[in-house]
Amino acid sequence: FLILFFFFSSRRRHTRFLPVSWARRCVQETDSALIPLLNAEYMGIQIIYNKVEMKTTLYLLLLVVLSLTNATDFPEEDGVLVLKENTFDEAINQFEYILVEFYAPWCGHCKSLAPEYAKAAKVLKGFATPVPLAKVDATVETALQQRFAIQGYPTLKFFIKGQPIEYDGGRVEAEIVSWLKKKTQPPSSELTSASAIDNFINSNQVAVIFYGEKDSAQFDQFKIVATQLGELSFSHVFDANLRTEKVGTTDPRIILFKKFDEGKNEFNGQFTSAEINTFVSENRHPLIDEFEDYAAERIFGQKKNAIFLFYKQNEEGERVQKAFQEAAETLRGKIVFTKTTNLQGHGKRVSEYLGVKDQEIPTLVILAHSGQDQIKYKYTNQITSESIQQFYQDFSNSKLQPFYKGQDAPANNDEPVKIIVSETFNSIVFDTTKDVLVEFYAPWCGHCKELTPIYENAAKQLAYNKNIVLAKVDATENEIPGVSLTGYPTLRFWGANQKYKPIEFNESRDVDGIIRFLKANMGGRWVEQGASTTTQGEAGASTGTQGETGATATKEDL
Repeated sequence: FLILFFFFSSRRRHTRFLPVSWARRCVQETDSALIPLLNAEYMGIQIIYNKVEMKTTLYLLLLVVLSLTNATDFPEEDGVLVLKENTFDEAINQFEYILVEFYAPWCGHCKSLAPEYAKAAKVLKGFATPVPLAKVDATVETALQQRFAIQGYPTLKFFIKGQPIEYDGGRVEAEIVSWLKKKTQPPSSELTSASAIDNFINSNQVAVIFYGEKDSAQFDQFKIVATQLGELSFSHVFDANLRTEKVGTTDPRIILFKKFDEGKNEFNGQFTSAEINTFVSENRHPLIDEFEDYAAERIFGQKKNAIFLFYKQNEEGERVQKAFQEAAETLRGKIVFTKTTNLQGHGKRVSEYLGVKDQEIPTLVILAHSGQDQIKYKYTNQITSESIQQFYQDFSNSKLQPFYKGQDAPANNDEPVKIIVSETFNSIVFDTTKDVLVEFYAPWCGHCKELTPIYENAAKQLAYNKNIVLAKVDATENEIPGVSLTGYPTLRFWGANQKYKPIEFNESRDVDGIIRFLKANMGGRWVEQGASTTTQGEAGASTGTQGETGATATKEDL
């Protein structure tokens, strides 16, 4: 039995499921072999073999061993499982908990994450309940990329019994381990006295308590939500007398206690994880958030639509805050309400980001999330409770026109790298006679600063080719409809013949890399230095040499 145990333990990750009948057969066939051994004397101690007890024990122990071997052989890289479309569902259903990274091989952030992710994977294997880390190349497994609406890299999703939630932790080993440890520990703790309940409520900004039976479907659903919302504090009360004392009944109850607004909310929906999650999510926040770290994470991190009130500390500011409060009470749960001045800190930064000018305050802005895009809607009329509610209704009914921030076009634009602003984007990029490479940058971005002289040098070297435009956009000051970014710098190519299918730059960020990328993606439109545009274009079309070379390179690169 020990030989079998260590054999299967050492191979547990690679051994497929073995049926219970196999265990029974092992017991039967091993019986006769064990009798002489177990009826022998070992180190002076006579071992007495009880056939019935030994067979029962052996059978049960083999079942335990076999339960440990129920794992599919997933390939690994640095301790991280490598999943593909045909193994993905098997993995998320096999493991109670699994963290999956959707990545792109060319993504710089993914490359930075890789060593930290691998180190975390090794640590997590040592947990009492190991939590595997996995990865999916979303540029290859496109069906999975579409299934989970992956729009930026890396994207990490945490699966609990096959159900995904967004990973919102850090990207270094310690932060990954800490986040998963919190998610996989018992999600709810039992409270066994009235004083324990009171202490739990008093010591948490938000406390959620389940009153009910331990072995119940209601508690199972509650635990799922407690795991999904692990950043909150959840507890449960099973004792019938204590439940009666605290809530006046032994029927199942969920109560959310909070140190703001009305103080507590009682759940009255169906006991499903979806409805419980909605209840907790809608009541865990203040009716109106001051725009600080907590609200910023909620709006930008969790991608919640929000309506901002910008006000000044004066009599008019007091009036609009009161109107804002009234509207928030009417529209509770429909949109996040947040308010701030624009004087300093978070308020100053978000006012700049939303394009709010000092002379416009008090004013309202709705920020809506659509995939990776953030769409802004400005309000410019008198602020009352009724007008705020109408502003929201017009937003809900798609009656508002988005606001896009933009700079003035430059008076002169004759440098090798052309400057694009919001109002000139279409005229330059969608010129069907030009192949246009655009750099979206941020002035504070270190990588952008490193790229600047390289990009300018490439533009100078390509100045002979009148088909090509190298341009740049300050993406912090110019918003382009339909263009979403996940980092800086981002380079995209709009070919003369494919203006509605921009290509992500996927070469090295040096002059040679830029030239290789353009040559590969322009096909027959590429012109070598010293050749005329017409001659090169006709040569490429007639011989197929240059055009085929570009097409092949494009296919391989993408």
